[in-house]
Amino acid sequence: MEIIHMVFARKAKEKINQLVDIANQLATEQLKLGHTVQVWGIGSGTLDQLQQKPYKVICFSTSLFMWNTIDNMKKAISLIKPGTIIHVHGGIIPIFYPIIFHLHKNNCPFILSPHGRYNTNTLKSASFLKRKHFENFDTNIINWASAIHFVSEFERKELLACCPFDLQKSYIIPNGLIDNNINIAPKIMKHDEIIYCFYGELNMINMGIDILLNAFFVFKKTNSNNAVLWIMGNGKDRNTILKSIKKLGLHKYVFVKPMVYGALKFEQLSKIDIMVRPSRLDYSPFVVLESASMSIPSIVSNEIYLKRKFCRSTYSNFYRKHERY
Repeated sequence: MEIIHMVFARKAKEKINQLVDIANQLATEQLKLGHTVQVWGIGSGTLDQLQQKPYKVICFSTSLFMWNTIDNMKKAISLIKPGTIIHVHGGIIPIFYPIIFHLHKNNCPFILSPHGRYNTNTLKSASFLKRKHFENFDTNIINWASAIHFVSEFERKELLACCPFDLQKSYIIPNGLIDNNINIAPKIMKHDEIIYCFYGELNMINMGIDILLNAFFVFKKTNSNNAVLWIMGNGKDRNTILKSIKKLGLHKYVFVKPMVYGALKFEQLSKIDIMVRPSRLDYSPFVVLESASMSIPSIVSNEIYLKRKFCRSTYSNFYRKHERY
C-alpha cells in the first residue's frame, strides 16, 4: 500500500513545524511496516525537517504563484497509483481546498487529521475570513473525507459541535511515544527548589499560559515554598508573557527559556519536578508522554486527551489537589 502525507509548510520563526514533525514520525514508522510512503509539503516555508529522509519528499512551493502550485499538484495526483491513501494534516488552509476538491472529483480517498484545528475556541478567536472559510469550504472537506482521525473524544465532540458529520467514519487514535525515547533514566532530585515546567509553543491563549501565570501567582501567594516555574518554548507571545510576569511580580520565580530539542531537551526535563500543560487547545502533547517516561508527574487541563488516563494513575490525587488553581 502507498501512503502520501499532505502537510502545509508555512513560514515561521520556529525550527520545528509540529504538523510536519507528526507527518515525519508517521511516515518513518509506516516505512518500517513495509509501506511505500511520500510526504508532500505545500506552502511558502521550507522543509528542512525532512532533509535526508528514507522516504520520498516533494515540496510544492507557493512562493511565486499559487495556481502554478495547484497545477503541479494536479499533475502529481494524476500519477498516483490506484489504492493509494492520501493523509491530509491540518485544517482551514486555503490552498488545500482546490487540491482536495480535485481528489474528491477523481474519487481519490483521503484521510483527514485536523490536529485540533477545528477546536471551538480556535474558531471563535479566528478572523472573519477564517470562520467563513471553515463554513464554506472545510465543511465540504470534512464530508468528503473517507475517514477522520482524532486524538481524543474531546476533539471529536468539538468538531461535531461545529459541523455534523458521519460518526462511523471517525476514529480516535491517541498520539504515541517513539520507541527510542522509552529507555530514559528517571529523574533524580538534585536541587532544593521545586521546579514546575511548561514546555511548548508560546501562545498565551491556546496553550493556557495566562491561566498558568495567574495560578502560579496565587500558588506563590498562599504557599511559602521555594517553587519556581520554567516556561520553555518559542512563539509569537514571548514578549506578552514577559510583560505578564513583570506585572504579576513573578520575575524572581518565573524564567522564560528557549525551546531545546533532542538530548538537550531530555537533559532539561531531567531537572524538573512537575510538568504543567493548562492548554485550551492541544493536539500534540508529546512532552507529557516524555515526562511520564521519565517518572515526572504532569498537571494537565481537560483539553488534553491524556487527562482521563492521568486521573486513573497514581498521580490522580496530586492532579485533583492542584486542579483548583
